[in-house]
Amino acid sequence: MSRPTSLLADVGRRSVVNDDLSHLFAEVVSARAAERLARGPRRQGENTRSDAGRLAMSLRAYARALEKYRLPVPPVIRDELRLRSGIPS
Repeated sequence: MSRPTSLLADVGRRSVVNDDLSHLFAEVVSARAAERLARGPRRQGENTRSDAGRLAMSLRAYARALEKYRLPVPPVIRDELRLRSGIPS
C-alpha cells in the first residue's frame, strides 16, 4: 500500500522541481531582455555591466539547479557560461 504514498511524493517532488526551475528560467529570460535593452542606445547614467552580471548570475543559478536535480545542462547554456566567464563583469 506504499505505492500511492510514493507516487504522491514523486508528484510533489516534480512539482517543486518544476516550480524552482521555472522561476530560475524566468529570471534568465528577464536578464536576457535587460541585457538586450542595455545593448541599445545608451542613456546617461545607465549601468550596462550590471545587466551582463545579472545574466551570468542567473545562468549559473539555473545550471546549478539543473545539476542539483540531476538534470542535464543544455549545451547552449554551458557554452554561454564558458564565454561569459572570460568576460569581466
